[in-house]
Amino acid sequence: MREYLQKIPRKYRLWSLLICGTALYFFANIQRVAIPGSVFNLLQQELDVSAPYITAFGSSFMYIYALCQLGIGLLVDRYGGARVIAFGALIFCIGSLIFPVSDSLFMLYLSRALTGLGASSLYLSLVKEIMRSFNKNFMIMLSVMILIGYAGGIMANAPFVYYINIYGWRNAMIMVAVLSISFYLLFLLAKSTLRMPEFKYVPFSFSPFLSILKKRHNRDLFLFCGINFGLYYVIQTVIGKKFLEDFCSMSSENAAWILSLMGFISAFSGLGFALLSRMSGNRRRIFVRIAGISCILMFSLISLMLILDMRSTWIAGLLCMLSFTASTSSIVVPLLRETNIQELTGVSVSILNFTCYMVVALLGNAVGLLMNIFPPELQNGLMVYSSKSYLAVFGALMVLAGIVAYCSFNVRETMGENMADSTF
Repeated sequence: MREYLQKIPRKYRLWSLLICGTALYFFANIQRVAIPGSVFNLLQQELDVSAPYITAFGSSFMYIYALCQLGIGLLVDRYGGARVIAFGALIFCIGSLIFPVSDSLFMLYLSRALTGLGASSLYLSLVKEIMRSFNKNFMIMLSVMILIGYAGGIMANAPFVYYINIYGWRNAMIMVAVLSISFYLLFLLAKSTLRMPEFKYVPFSFSPFLSILKKRHNRDLFLFCGINFGLYYVIQTVIGKKFLEDFCSMSSENAAWILSLMGFISAFSGLGFALLSRMSGNRRRIFVRIAGISCILMFSLISLMLILDMRSTWIAGLLCMLSFTASTSSIVVPLLRETNIQELTGVSVSILNFTCYMVVALLGNAVGLLMNIFPPELQNGLMVYSSKSYLAVFGALMVLAGIVAYCSFNVRETMGENMADSTF
């Protein structure tokens, strides 16, 4: 079998490897977005627990995912992206399969942690493989990979809720697990036909992390991208659907469609940023500043509508507007490449990923606690939170949006030039 497959031209085998790896990244995004966002009410009803316990499903995934980003860069540099995916995706598939067949809170949290641990191996490993295979068109190929991955976030809302309404959330998650295992096996098959790069001895050291964090420009980029993404993603994965149902009186299906639309916009805006940046002479800063201004403006308007108790579907429009500038990786990753020496690119991207998902994890816990300041009311068997609860949440998010806007104006321009030796 292996000998037969090796007769296929190498470029097709390489494409198969990357396609299967990207498919796993797609399913990882379904896992990140669907739990608890798409099934918040269902989990709350079935488990009979308050909001902090439900939001903790997202945080248990995100904490592990974020912390692992700091070590994944080292593993990828030492063993190569394909080998790291081969090991990490196995854990991801195991966690994905355990979650829908578990009943106790302990096992549910443990399975989410395993899923997050395995999923943490995918993004940076794929970035490394794409960087190795498509040096000239790296930014475009990276954007395509992110686009396909983010499509998982689209599927995790309206289509996923539709499937849940017919078959139940546990069967839906089992289906996701089975498909993940199928693509994992195909990935292993493609990997077995390709020659992997030699092992490199890359000793662990804190000095690369310290070297990167010493630069104020790096710190501003990490805070800008991390908080900007975290604010959007905590809405996408934790409270967005619940907020639209409680405050705007939307049906579960309509709220899910709004969240899917948000994911769709975010996915394509990332690719759009990459194309516009290239068309404008590799300018980056203008897009960062647009994102910073948009972030503070959208959260300010939503907070104002909560203060005035304006239960309008226009809020859904504001959330969609926020999605246009949520995905800035296609701008920020090239900026990190252009302002740091090549040997530190992997570490800098790992710190960026750590920041993004640690913000999501912390906000997931914080949102649950803020929602619970004002007790919910039981309506038709569902716990419904008041405008005061959501004002506490969005008021705190608005303060963080101010940090995003501030940091966006500290980012400097590179015009696509390597400025690693400058005073950035």
